[in-house]
This record gives sequence, structure tokens and C-alpha cells, in this order.
Amino acid sequence: MGALVSVVVPVFNGLPHLRELMSALLAQDHADLEIVLSEGGSTDESPAFLATIDDPRVRVIAMPRGTSAAANWTAVTRAATGEFVKLVCQDDLLKPFAISRQVESLSAERNAVMAIAQRDIVDAKGDVLYSRRGCAGLRAGVMAGTDVIRTCYLRGTNVIGEPLSVLFRRDALLEAMPWDDSNPLVLDLHMYEQVAPRGDVVVDKTSIGAFRVSTSSWSTRLAGVQLHQFERWQQQYERAQFGGISPIDQLRAKTGVWTQTGLRLAAYRWLAMKGSFRSADDA
Repeated sequence: MGALVSVVVPVFNGLPHLRELMSALLAQDHADLEIVLSEGGSTDESPAFLATIDDPRVRVIAMPRGTSAAANWTAVTRAATGEFVKLVCQDDLLKPFAISRQVESLSAERNAVMAIAQRDIVDAKGDVLYSRRGCAGLRAGVMAGTDVIRTCYLRGTNVIGEPLSVLFRRDALLEAMPWDDSNPLVLDLHMYEQVAPRGDVVVDKTSIGAFRVSTSSWSTRLAGVQLHQFERWQQQYERAQFGGISPIDQLRAKTGVWTQTGLRLAAYRWLAMKGSFRSADDA
């Protein structure tokens, strides 16, 4: 059996993609698994769908309508009982070996608090747009957590990726709680910044799942907001280093975030032209 792993899923109006995610989670080849879903007051049929799941590994907790994203993420994380925890958003996917591969990596490194990997980017229909994205600027193997976060700062982007790419050691994650969405588009990076410096990070340049893009996650308007919020995160990071950031590093970081914004805008326009944000139900 191996270590108990908790996959936690905050849910709010998760259909239709929540069905596909649940199929992927129940197909994981890691035997000792619990799946905890936090239903955050959905107005679609998500609660009814969750009520149909009959599997002893699955547990659903209910949150009141109006629960914030951070509160929902925090509640479902604190409900986890496993030695390791992975948070997966409701429209993302995991490959069948994802959990077992990251458990093996994290278990082998006693000082590691996170295992991270690459992921594919898929469109609303599930077609792969980009393969093996993430971990840019990181070397495969064990890295100091402080170096991983510094790479995010210098490159002007979250090189770790969305939470589906991460397996946390539960104790380290709980010590860093709660999830904080005061700067909402870097909610995940803010948590990584709290957890990673507590130890090492295991980097695996293998795709273990897929992040789904949609009009709610990518847009020309959102790109501008994301630029502003990432710059705010960089400024907070600089202040936390107590003068340890050189002017050259600051220039690199500023150049990086503007470059990433330009690339994001170009990708959005191309995907919108292709119709990649339209789901199969819209076709």
C-alpha cells in the first residue's frame, strides 16, 4: 500500500469538466488514496453529480453559498488526512501515474516539502495545445525551495504551474495555511512561496496532467490584471529579501514579467482565433 495521499478538489459550478476529472482521479494507480471535494455553493448541477459518486475513497464537504475561493481551498485542504496532499482544480486532469510518481519522488527525499512536475495545456474540448509546459529555468532533481521561488521572481512568471503540478508534504502545507486570495491571480504562487522555503523541492520534467484553458482563465483583459498582480507579488518578494535583490535582478524580473505578458496575449489571440475556448457542447 504506500503512503495515504489526499487529492483535494474545491468545487464551484464545476460541470461539465468535473465528471472528467473524477474519472481521472478514480483511475489513479496509487492504491492508498482519499479524494475530498469541497462544494462551495454551486448553482449548477455539481451537487447532484457529487451525490451520485459511490466510492469509499470519496468524501464531500459542503460550504455555504458565497464562500470565497480561498476559503473553499482552505477548507478542503484542512479536511485532508493523508501524508501528502495534492489540490486539483475542477476542470483540470491527472494522468493515471501522476500520484504514484510524485509520491515516489517526495518519499525519497526526506527534506523535500514539495514535488513539482510539468503539465500539458488543453483547450475547452480537451485537445492538447502545448505539451510538457512548466519548470522553465529549473533543473530536474532536487533544488532548494528558495531557489525555485527566486526563479519565479526572475522569470516573471509562475514556473511551478497550477496546483495540479504539485504534491505537498501535508505538514508543511498546513503550517503555511490559509490559502490567501488577496492577490487572487497568484493565489497558488503565494502558497508555494510559503511552503517551498521550508525545505527542498523535487523537480520532475515529465507531464503528469493537464491544465484546461478557457475564457475565464485566459483573456486580453485578464492578462493586464495578471501583469499588475504579478508585479505586486514581485515587489512583495523584493521587500521580503531585505535588500538582497540587486538592480540587475530587478531589471531581469521586470523584463521577464513584461515578456511573459506579451507571450500570453499572443497565445490568447491565436487560441481565440482557433475557437479553442469553445467546448464540445458549444460546437
